[in-house]
Amino acid sequence: MKRFLYVLMLLNSYLALSQDIPEKLLLSSKAFSENQSLYAIYRIDLIVFSHKQVNEKDKQEQFPELDRFIYSPDLLKLLDIPNLLVKKEAIKEGLVPSSQVIQSIDLSHKLNPIEVEEAESIDNDKNSDVTLLPYEYFELIKNNTLNKRFISRLNKRKEYEVLFHGSWFQPLFKADLSSPVYIQGENEINGVHGELLLYKERFLHSDLRLRLSESANEDQGFSSVKLYNFNNLLKLSKAQNRFISFFKSIGEEFISFSSWLLRTKEFTPVSTTEENPLAINRNYKDLYEINQQIKMKENSYHYIDHPFFGAVIKVSLWPSE
Repeated sequence: MKRFLYVLMLLNSYLALSQDIPEKLLLSSKAFSENQSLYAIYRIDLIVFSHKQVNEKDKQEQFPELDRFIYSPDLLKLLDIPNLLVKKEAIKEGLVPSSQVIQSIDLSHKLNPIEVEEAESIDNDKNSDVTLLPYEYFELIKNNTLNKRFISRLNKRKEYEVLFHGSWFQPLFKADLSSPVYIQGENEINGVHGELLLYKERFLHSDLRLRLSESANEDQGFSSVKLYNFNNLLKLSKAQNRFISFFKSIGEEFISFSSWLLRTKEFTPVSTTEENPLAINRNYKDLYEINQQIKMKENSYHYIDHPFFGAVIKVSLWPSE
C-alpha cells in the first residue's frame, strides 16, 4: 500500500507537468524517447541579417501592413546554457521542507525487475551514440567557428548587419510531429523575431516565418509567448514509461485505474516545464515579413531573401560522414 501511495504521488507530479503541454510535443517526445534510432540528429545553422543598403525601387514598393504575429502553441526554446540537475536557487537556499516534497525514501529494499530494467536502460543510454552528442538538444553551440567565419564576412561588408546567429542539434520528425523553434535577436535599431520549423518526409523541409522590426518610441503593447524545453519533455516521457511499467506489474485493475487517472484534471500542479511568458519586442514595431517554405538539401547553405532582410540556413546530418 505504501508503495502504491508513493507511485501515486509521483504520478500526481507527472500529471501536473503534462496537463498543459501541447499534445504534439508530448507525442514527439514520447516517440523519440521510445526509439531514438528512428530519428536522425541534425545540426542546424541559422543566420539572419538586415540589408543596410536598400535600392530606391525596393523602398518605393508597397508592402502589406502586418497584423500581430501569431506564434505556434508548441514553440521550442533554444537554450543559452545547459540544463542544471539542481536549480541555482535550490543550491543557494537549500531544500525547504514542504508537504509536496517526499522527505525521505527507503532505498534498502531489493531492486525489483522493473528497477533492474530501468538501470540497464540507463547504462545502455550511456553507451549509446546519442550520448556522444556534444550538446543538449536545442542548446546553442558555443565558440562556433563556422558561424564566426560567415558572420565576419558579412560584417566586413557595409550592406549587411547580423541580427541573429545560432547553431544547435535537434532530431527531425515528420511534419505531423514537428514543432518550430523560437527565433529572436535585436540591436539598437532593428529586431527580428519569429519561428523556424524543420521536418523530414522524403526530403528535408523548412518553414521560416520571420518579422523584421524597428525600434519605436512608443510601447507596442504586451505580447507574450510560451516556450518549451525539449530535454525536459524527454525526461517527462521517460517518467511516464516508468509509471506504465509499474501499473502493469501490479495488475490489470490498476492499469484501468491509471488510465482513468491520466484523463482527470483534478490534481494540483506542482510545477511546469513551460517557461514564464516571454515578452516579445514590446518596443519594436514590425515592418516586413518572410514567410517561406523550401525543400532543402543536406549540408548546403540555403539563402532566403527579402528586399530589407534575409536568412541563411544550413542543415547537416550528425555525425557527419
